Amino acid sequence: MPGFRPLFALFVSLATLAGEGRTAAAPPMAAREAAEEVGFLRLSRNDAGEPVSLDTSIVRYRETPPAAARAGRREPVEVDLVGAVHLGNKAYYDTLDRVFRGYDAVLYELVAPDNARVPQPGRKPAGAIGSAQQGLTKMLGLEFQLEQIDYGARNFVHADLSPREFEAAMRKRGESWWSMFLKLMREGAARTEQDTGRGGDVGFGDLFGLLFGSGREVRLRRILAEQFTDMEVLTAAFGGEKGSSLITDRNAAALEVLGDQIRRGRRRLAIFYGAAHMDDFDRRLREDFGMEPFETEWLEAWDLRMPK
Repeated sequence: MPGFRPLFALFVSLATLAGEGRTAAAPPMAAREAAEEVGFLRLSRNDAGEPVSLDTSIVRYRETPPAAARAGRREPVEVDLVGAVHLGNKAYYDTLDRVFRGYDAVLYELVAPDNARVPQPGRKPAGAIGSAQQGLTKMLGLEFQLEQIDYGARNFVHADLSPREFEAAMRKRGESWWSMFLKLMREGAARTEQDTGRGGDVGFGDLFGLLFGSGREVRLRRILAEQFTDMEVLTAAFGGEKGSSLITDRNAAALEVLGDQIRRGRRRLAIFYGAAHMDDFDRRLREDFGMEPFETEWLEAWDLRMPK
């Protein structure tokens, strides 16, 4: 099903705007590792090659001694990039809520005015994207981020464009929702042609299992997870030297807030954004803030184990 990959990539990119068996209480898997070459999303498999989980990372960055000295700081600033998927296990969001309490400030994404009401847990999202996410949430047997994360926490700081600013950024770049859709379709189609025979595409057996097999929620999660980790479609469409309003301009707005928070004396910060934004954040933290990654922690966002 060659059209599936670009269409799902479109959903992933639009989902960043809405950021507009095991029991739920079981803690997600977490593993720490040294991080020079960092990653933000991975598909974990068992020894038999079967998908086990879709994981997101918390990559920790620390200001280098020369950068801290230039800024006149004795103690270096630390910034964690907390990659997010907007649908996930309840235990995943419970863990994030607990982790967020340890930061001086958590910078979060949401295309909304600064004075807008923060998302409230349990409040249903509005609009077409929110409705689509709700439908997919039920199909996958997962939870919706805006209903699980406590955005009203005192250390949460809005760090994104307003709708007016976002529309202005799109006009300046000559972008529109339709042009972004077409760009994703082109990149997705190109990737599908390159990867013919690699695996990961949806076949008749997959669809038959979804319709008539057991464990339909897990089967669908597995199919989507395979596509979800192919971030090269989004990177090619919205990254690169020219960038895009969807990722580049919104990241720039978040980093302006980061700089302001550092000037206010915050020393332990997190940037909580969709995983597609993280490669650009990684580059900018290294180049503009004089930071280097030193540790990665992985969290299980989706359980992909078939029920016994």
